[in-house]
Amino acid sequence: MRVAKIIFVSLFFSFLIIQGCSDSSVNTNSGQSGTLIYERNGLIDSLVGICSAYLVRTSILDSIDTRNYNSLRVEFTAYTDGNLSNITLYYLDSGIIGNLFSLDGTNQINNTITYSTSSPKTKNNLYLRLRLFASVCTGQYYHIKLRNLKVYGIN
Repeated sequence: MRVAKIIFVSLFFSFLIIQGCSDSSVNTNSGQSGTLIYERNGLIDSLVGICSAYLVRTSILDSIDTRNYNSLRVEFTAYTDGNLSNITLYYLDSGIIGNLFSLDGTNQINNTITYSTSSPKTKNNLYLRLRLFASVCTGQYYHIKLRNLKVYGIN
């Protein structure tokens, strides 16, 4: 009888634990406005250098159509320890650079960033430019990284 009680109690608590771990997720996207028009997960680009180096790299991300949207919301996670570093997202329209945004220094770059801007109302390639530079030379390597880029079109 005692063994049966132990087995019953063990099965009961096992059932509660398994039920507690089931997927009961809530849709958190319902409050977000806009249509996801571009997404790239994981590491998008990064640079590593020493303090005496001024490193710049420009990458073509993809073609994006913003003609049907009044504004854009760009979300990503970024990090740098170079106080003079810069991240710029831009497009070219008839050979002229149109900045969507430009962030400078550790105060603007570090953390998860949500940036809103007016739509260029064009269909062009998106370009990402990372600049790594630090004003103080510690003898260590400096970094700049950008991850998980999403662009939403908003009417």
